[in-house]
Amino acid sequence: MMFTAKLKESAYAWQARLTPIAGQALAFWKLRSPRERGFLLAGALLLIAVLLWVLALRPAVQTIQSAQQRLPVLQAQAAQLAAVIFEAKALGDSRRGVMPAGDTEQALLNSLRTAGLDTVSVLGRPTNVDPAQMQWRVELANAPAGRVMEWLANLPFMVQTQTQLVDLARSNVDGRDRPGQLSGVVVLAIQQAKAS
Repeated sequence: MMFTAKLKESAYAWQARLTPIAGQALAFWKLRSPRERGFLLAGALLLIAVLLWVLALRPAVQTIQSAQQRLPVLQAQAAQLAAVIFEAKALGDSRRGVMPAGDTEQALLNSLRTAGLDTVSVLGRPTNVDPAQMQWRVELANAPAGRVMEWLANLPFMVQTQTQLVDLARSNVDGRDRPGQLSGVVVLAIQQAKAS
């Protein structure tokens, strides 16, 4: 009860202070010519726009610019973390021994998917080799060169294979070279167990 009474008292005090100011502002406005009123309105709108920029928009733009500057650093850190994860996975796989052939093929498919090459690659078994030899042929068509190089670099950490053949060249579509894109073949085989 006391709180509402104080609230009403406070509202009356503010009203008592603002009423004379509002009256003076209205009298000032009525004394101005239409041209002066137009200038005053334009100035008020300009002041509102400046305040909006300073208080709301500029901090948001600065935050976006700061985020864009930090993004490459965060992406590099994420790539380093992925490399550490691949290495840890490879160390775990090496402790368990050589991967079975079926698991190797699935691991190759997973590595292509992880690298974003699953839509531009075909994984198969070479036909011109002894069936007892465990080899796979990866055919790439118009694949992003950066992703291919990253996949090849990370392959030993993900799958226990040896690269037997790499025959890659810049993609050529309708007689025109496609910079940054590769086509060709990579042949992989299961790593031979080391004699101890």
